Amino acid sequence: MRTRDRILEQSLGLFNAEGLPRVSTNRIAAELQISPGNLYYHFRSKEQIVEWLIRRLEQRIAPLADPAVAVVALDDWWLTLHLGLEAITAYRFLYRDMDFLLHEYPRCGARVQHQVALSVRAAMRQCQQLLAAGVLRANAAEIAALARQIVFTATCWPTYSRLMHIGEAGAEGPEHAAYYLLALMSPYVDGASRQYLDYLRSKYVR
Repeated sequence: MRTRDRILEQSLGLFNAEGLPRVSTNRIAAELQISPGNLYYHFRSKEQIVEWLIRRLEQRIAPLADPAVAVVALDDWWLTLHLGLEAITAYRFLYRDMDFLLHEYPRCGARVQHQVALSVRAAMRQCQQLLAAGVLRANAAEIAALARQIVFTATCWPTYSRLMHIGEAGAEGPEHAAYYLLALMSPYVDGASRQYLDYLRSKYVR
């Protein structure tokens, strides 16, 4: 792996584990056993590292919000949901440390805010597609609320996990996030689709 990629991977791990405010570029360099000057050659600041990590997140999420991708069955929506949660979990520090981002690196914070806004619009569009396909039964206000609840739950999960002391006995992990997101759909799904939704939920929490 190239040094530049190693720096990004190490930074992502440290930011997720310890929080963005607590990790310095010197710490990242020390963990990689490279000099601070070597790190500076690739990234001028911690903010630039964060910018590149946001770019990677954007590239990962972009296909999930592509308007050209049709979501007309529960399987379609479930796959989008699952991949989205994986991306949020992989870059969870961006959502968990949002106050720090907005205060210290406002350009980075604005990019994350924009990404969340795109996710809301994508969720709205996908719910409307499921409605048109007969998978969901809801009015316009319920669809709008459901889309926002889906994004809210997914993006706030990293903070909730921290509050619940994830890793301790009885703590709830990312699989619970998927379970609860599927549960949000439950009141609006019935018939054969409802049975399949319950089946999908059972795959996450036993």
